[in-house]
Amino acid sequence: MLNIKLDNSHISINDNSKSKKSVLEKLASILSETTGIDADEIFNQLYERERLGSTSVGNGVALPHARLHGINVPYISVIVLEDAIDFDNIDDFDVDIVLCLIVPYEQTDDHLVLLSSLSQILDDISNRKKIRSSRNTEQIITCLESENLNYI
Repeated sequence: MLNIKLDNSHISINDNSKSKKSVLEKLASILSETTGIDADEIFNQLYERERLGSTSVGNGVALPHARLHGINVPYISVIVLEDAIDFDNIDDFDVDIVLCLIVPYEQTDDHLVLLSSLSQILDDISNRKKIRSSRNTEQIITCLESENLNYI
């Protein structure tokens, strides 16, 4: 089981971000507050990863991610958008659920395991419906529970 930091302060519901760039900026700001890493550094790493190819995974979901120096455990942040946006989608669905993952730079294997676990959770249509209809952060955290992940 992998430990990962996720709490209420990492989640934004009914967010009004209107572009991929503004979503990445919001994620960087949220994660900066909790990690102490400069928001610009987090944004730049997320943006550079997006330049390699969109992190849209289909069905209205995106999983931006990056490996960063200066943290010792992975962190998740979640944004549920009020209005879906173009995220260089891999299908015909604009993105309204954005789950961001940052991991310690040296944890390449954990990074891949976490991406796989989170993708499986978000691939389940009932989990996506629950996230979209969530009215508080606890409901979203419950939707992301997994036997592979331990939220700390």
